[in-house]
Amino acid sequence: MIDLSSSFLKALLKHSKSPLVIFKIKPVLVVVEHNDAYQALIERIGGKLKFYDIDVIPNLLSDREKDLLIKTVNKVSELKVNAGLIIHPIYSNSPNVKWELEFSPVLHGEKPADYIICSLKEIPTNENDLESILFELSESEARFRGFFEQAPLGMCVLRGRDLITEYANDNILKLWGKSRKEIIGVAQEEAIQELGLQKQILSRVKDIFKTGEPLTLNELKISTPIADGYFIAMYQPLKNDKNEVTSILVIIKDITEQVNFKKELLKAKDILKIAMDASEMGSWNIDIESKKVLLSERAKQIYELESNKLDLDEAKSLISLENLSFLTSSIRKALHNREAFNVEYQINLKGPKNKIKWLRTAGKAYYNEQGKGVYIAGAVLDITEHKQDEIRKNDFIGMVSHELKTPLTALNAYVQLLQFKLKETENEFTTETLNKINVQLKRMSLMIDGFLNVSLLESGKIQLHKVDFDLVELIQIIAEENRVILPSHFIQVIGADGMIVNADREKIGNVINNLISNAAKYSKKESFIAIKCEKRAGELVVSVEDEGIGIKENNIPKLFDRFFRVESPVTQTIAGFGVGLYICAEVIERHQGKIWAESRYGEGSTFYFSLPTAE
Repeated sequence: MIDLSSSFLKALLKHSKSPLVIFKIKPVLVVVEHNDAYQALIERIGGKLKFYDIDVIPNLLSDREKDLLIKTVNKVSELKVNAGLIIHPIYSNSPNVKWELEFSPVLHGEKPADYIICSLKEIPTNENDLESILFELSESEARFRGFFEQAPLGMCVLRGRDLITEYANDNILKLWGKSRKEIIGVAQEEAIQELGLQKQILSRVKDIFKTGEPLTLNELKISTPIADGYFIAMYQPLKNDKNEVTSILVIIKDITEQVNFKKELLKAKDILKIAMDASEMGSWNIDIESKKVLLSERAKQIYELESNKLDLDEAKSLISLENLSFLTSSIRKALHNREAFNVEYQINLKGPKNKIKWLRTAGKAYYNEQGKGVYIAGAVLDITEHKQDEIRKNDFIGMVSHELKTPLTALNAYVQLLQFKLKETENEFTTETLNKINVQLKRMSLMIDGFLNVSLLESGKIQLHKVDFDLVELIQIIAEENRVILPSHFIQVIGADGMIVNADREKIGNVINNLISNAAKYSKKESFIAIKCEKRAGELVVSVEDEGIGIKENNIPKLFDRFFRVESPVTQTIAGFGVGLYICAEVIERHQGKIWAESRYGEGSTFYFSLPTAE
């Protein structure tokens, strides 16, 4: 069905210089739309035009030509082909003209055409009517010159085998750095001597007069006094009525910027390849539509495959089951949020040895104009050796920490025994010394527990034993213990009882203990440490606030990284290994909670963590 209200259709009709009419087939040849040129034509020949309801053209014809017109229109409608017809409008004020009609069907599926577009052209019946013919020719040449001069590309017309410049627009003159006087009527080799040196190109251009075939030269390098760059040059033969090539239309487009960009892109690609080769990194690409995976040569070597092409299901089968769901969910999340992903996973290589590898992959998705994901691309690195070193290091830390616990436990028992024996004595120095030894033993025990927890966390052996308990009650117990260990600080607990969570009581206690210890470590003596617990939507939020040295804003995102410590003259004198907050973050994350910090440098810090409330 044709849309008569279409802005495209209205623009087409308005800007066409020739008379245009749109007919509806039934009833026969009813005019449903026309342009201004057709309106002027009807008014000039004395007809009367009304919208949508009058068969104007048939009314201007003899009965014989009217029948011929109807047959032609029916043929166009049924066979869905273009057709032409010359008629003589006898009932008009212009008896010495004939009309050349061109019919084009408006197609709609397999059905016969309901609408036909008709263009009209007036032809003088008197062949000696030179005035009309010359007027039409001059009008055509004026239109050609207007288009030629206003074209945004460099254009010229070369006449004959000597390639004499017949026309040249301002753009091509600017490119050549020549005036019309220097160019028009002069052969190319003489007018533009630098072009004359390119004999091979000019020879190919002259061959057009023999072959009659157009020629396109891509990325043609041209150097002139004005311009030095790359161009696309298109040579189109112009033929006479005997089908002989008489001239060549030349169109030149400046593509220097695109070529230079392409060169820079290739250079960047080479640098990236060198970097990836140096780091032994491979690349991969997943076509989302076909679910095909394409690997680079290095990626193929990492996966130890025969081919660099495989199905997505085949690629998934290589990934260990315990890592597959995590990897796929990470990629889905990145696709949904339009962000990059970076994950580690294990693969099981097929073969007699059942080899295992650890890989790290990073990538992102790319989308089409409609916002639909087209493909995912990324890089992959074999980190098996690094991972094994990490596992060995964690095993060593765990073993050493475990071995240190034994003598420390015995030493702690001896100190407690001495404290008990000296309880009744009045030797204040000995009693105070034993108390200080006991405090240091507890600190050492906490540090060893920290290293042990790091080892367990990174080996995946840490287990959560969840129970329901009152979080505020646990905070109060730990605060009381710390008041004994940290008599130099005022520790206050804010929060009502009855804040029940389902979590690992011991590990949450370690988190609270760690945050209180940090608050005391980085604040002055006799300062406040406030521990607050409050209920929010679906979660309990614990905060530990101090009046300490504070943290600069750029260091806050790195606080929970393993072994990270803020570097400053103040912190250099404070003991620690940077594992406490890392353990806190891992424990809270395993409880599906969140942990974060806020700070005012020089005024103090507040550390928060949240836990889901018990159902």
